[in-house]
Amino acid sequence: MVRVGNYNLNRIHGDDALTAYFSATEHFSKINFFSGIPSDKAQWQSQFPTLFFVFQRIFFIIFGESFLTMKLSLLPYILIISITLFLLTKIYIGGNTAIISVILYAFFSISLYYETLGLIFVSSTAVFILFFYLAIRYLSNFKTPLVLIGILCGACYLFYLTSYIALPVMLLIFFIKLVRVKKIIVIRDFLIVLLSFLVVLAPFLTYAYRFDNYFTSRTNQVSLLSGSWSSGKERIAKGEKPINIIKENAINTIKCFYIDDIGGGGGYDFAHQAIFEKTALFLFIIGCILVFVFSFRKVEYFLLFLVVFLSYLEMALSMPPIGYQRFILAFPFITIIMSLPFSLVISFNKTSHSLRCIVVVIMLGLYVINNQRYFLKSVEKEKDNNDLKLSKYINQNFPGRRIHIASYPGFGYDKVYYFSQGKNALSVDTAYHDYYLHNFNTQEKYVYVIIFPNDFNSKFAALDNQGRIIEFGSVFSLFVN
Repeated sequence: MVRVGNYNLNRIHGDDALTAYFSATEHFSKINFFSGIPSDKAQWQSQFPTLFFVFQRIFFIIFGESFLTMKLSLLPYILIISITLFLLTKIYIGGNTAIISVILYAFFSISLYYETLGLIFVSSTAVFILFFYLAIRYLSNFKTPLVLIGILCGACYLFYLTSYIALPVMLLIFFIKLVRVKKIIVIRDFLIVLLSFLVVLAPFLTYAYRFDNYFTSRTNQVSLLSGSWSSGKERIAKGEKPINIIKENAINTIKCFYIDDIGGGGGYDFAHQAIFEKTALFLFIIGCILVFVFSFRKVEYFLLFLVVFLSYLEMALSMPPIGYQRFILAFPFITIIMSLPFSLVISFNKTSHSLRCIVVVIMLGLYVINNQRYFLKSVEKEKDNNDLKLSKYINQNFPGRRIHIASYPGFGYDKVYYFSQGKNALSVDTAYHDYYLHNFNTQEKYVYVIIFPNDFNSKFAALDNQGRIIEFGSVFSLFVN
């Protein structure tokens, strides 16, 4: 309910419209299920496995296609995270603190920021935390379905790359279990889990090996030292040491936990605020100290911190500006760590129960109020999306026309228009400016959406003296008759 209450239908990123568009329009019956989406590589800069898109298509079939359902389609994943977070915290700390951890997660400002959009990232978090919960149950000697651990570990590689840490985490958990119990049955259990993992991934990996390895496409773009979008290769070629590049980015990544105007990239930048609001930062620091202390007597706490650290490395080893979206998987685990100070207060038996309850309520109240304010500050400049305003303007003023988007293949405006309220265009197509300039039809009632208007407005205007240019901000102009 916290997520839904903070929805703003005029706030989208663009990537959420892209993924939703592919979910709504891909012909899944005609493509190889184990290939990447979108099937047409020119439509997006990366491809991802089909599962997220298939599940979102099912949601659209049931509830319809709109900006609202685009956001609502994430609620099943958020529900999975919330329930599993409660169960996981209950194993670690106890029932009362488990409730607090869910409240902390619900109002964690940066989590609110991403989960009130319609982005793919949260799906990986849901699958990973479910896998981790079952793995911790196994490590803690609870009866656990081994096959399901393997299936979920494999599924961590079928959504977004933040959950690619699943396999090393699984290997470490089984190593700890073997050291702890020193029984051959652990090896048998591991082989069952590993086989289940391979059965899930095998067809996808086979396709990637034989045809197109889309699993590493994003990493190949954003890797700090070798990514095609990164300046790392140029810096190394000029003689800079790789270790110095890594050190610089790692330090900046730590700084963006508590200093504004360092982190935030990819367009979903959290207003370049620090990851932690001050109340959350205080709870996280105290929680980390407690995790360090508790890890000496219970290794499960070390695993909790390990997940956060590995997610930190995903940010630190990616090109700047530091992308907070690569840290999303850590959010529920951070809230478990932040709940430890509450557990300390609850268990402090030297004070009355009423006093402890008052302290917990005050702490929670401060956290909720401050994080809600921090979230609202992060979205303040994202309330009015220019693409949405353009779509509304076209639908109201030029109904029933053909819309031609003069840009380049993969430009996302047509995906945004697809979900616009009251859309009424006869057709929407996208091509390079030169294509439209050479194939201009003065006989149709047209709307040209032009990017790079300073370069192309005059060229379009010269083609039809019945047409007129309408300036629409710095990114777009319209040419209409």
